[in-house]
Amino acid sequence: MNRISLRSPIVLSILGVLAISFLFIVEQTKREIETEWFDEKLEASRLSQTAQEHLKKLRLGDAVFTNNINDPNETGLIGQEFSLISTGRGSLPVKASTVNANFAGLILQLLKEADIEAGDKVALCATGSFPALNISTMAALQTLGAEPLLISSVTSSTWGATDPEFTWLDMQDALVQRGILKHQSLAASIGGNDDIGRTLSQEGRQLAMDAIYRNKLPLINTDSLGGNIEARMHFFQEASLSKPIKAFINIGGGIASLGSRRNGLAISSGLHTELKQADFPDKQGVMYRMVQEKVPVIHLQNLSTLMNRYEMPYEPIPLPPLGEGSLYKSLRYNVWIVFACLAVLMALISAIVIQDRKRDELGTQVIQAKNK
Repeated sequence: MNRISLRSPIVLSILGVLAISFLFIVEQTKREIETEWFDEKLEASRLSQTAQEHLKKLRLGDAVFTNNINDPNETGLIGQEFSLISTGRGSLPVKASTVNANFAGLILQLLKEADIEAGDKVALCATGSFPALNISTMAALQTLGAEPLLISSVTSSTWGATDPEFTWLDMQDALVQRGILKHQSLAASIGGNDDIGRTLSQEGRQLAMDAIYRNKLPLINTDSLGGNIEARMHFFQEASLSKPIKAFINIGGGIASLGSRRNGLAISSGLHTELKQADFPDKQGVMYRMVQEKVPVIHLQNLSTLMNRYEMPYEPIPLPPLGEGSLYKSLRYNVWIVFACLAVLMALISAIVIQDRKRDELGTQVIQAKNK
C-alpha cells in the first residue's frame, strides 16, 4: 500500500494507460446521428436528383456523352464555355460542385433557419449560370411547401446554361411540364450587363428574347438597369398582395438582383437575417430593396465559403450518394460511456490522493515515550 502514490512512476504510468484506454473506448463508441430536418433534406435532394436525371435524358437521350473532361459526372448541366448568350467568366470547378443534388439539402437547411414554412412566399432572382443550383433551390422550396416567386434572366456565365436552344427557362419549363417541379418563373429578362444584354451581339440578345417568348413568360426589358430592378419589384409586389414575402434568395451574379458586382462581393454567401442598408456599397438592386423591407436574404454566390462551412465536397467525382456528409449526419459521443470512464478515472485518482494524505498525516505525528 505504501507504494500507491501519485508520486509513484508506476502509478502514474498505470493511470496514463487507463486514460488512453478510456479515450480509445470513448472514440470507438461514437454514434452516427441524423441531423435536424434529415428527412426533409433528403427528400429535397431526391427531388433535385430526379429533376437533373430527367433533363439529362431529355437533352442527351441515348447519345454518347462527349464532354467528359468538363462534365466528368456526365450530368448534362455543365454547358459549353462560350456561346452567343454567355456573358462572362464563370468558375468551372464551382459549377461542377453544384451538380451535387445534396445542395438541395443545404438550401433546405438555410430555409429552415430562416423559419420558412409551408405556404410562405419566397422571392428569388436567378440567372442561367447555375442551372443545377436553381433546380436544387426550387426542389428545397417545393419540399417545404413554400411558394417560390422566381424571376429569371436567360444569359449565363461560362459553363452554365449557355445553349441558346436549351436555356435555364427551357429546363424549368421541361421540369414543370413533366410534373417534377410545380412552379414556373413569373417573368424573365435578357440578363448580362445592366440586365439588358449589353456587350452581347444583337443575335445573342435576340436568342435570349426568343427563349423568353417560347416559354411564354413576360419580358422585362426597360432599356435600363434601374428600370429592370423596378420591374422586378413590381412583379414581386403583385405576387405577394395576399401574403408578404418571408425571404429573398439570390442565385448567381445577376446584376438586377445584386445592383452591382461590389454588392455581391460585400455580402457573404449564406443566410442573413440582420443585413443593414449600410452593408451595401451601392444602394441599388432587388436584394438591397428586400433588406430595406427587412426581408431575410439567402445569398448564393461565391459558393466556396458556403461549401466549406457545410463541408460540401468540391468537384466530387463520382457524385456522392444522397444524404451523405455532415449536413445530414454527425458523429456524437455516447454520453453514458463518457461519464462512466470519467467517473472510474476520477474515483481511482481520488482514492490514491486520499491514501497519500493519510500516509502524510501519519508521517507528521509525534509519538511521545511514556515515563516509567
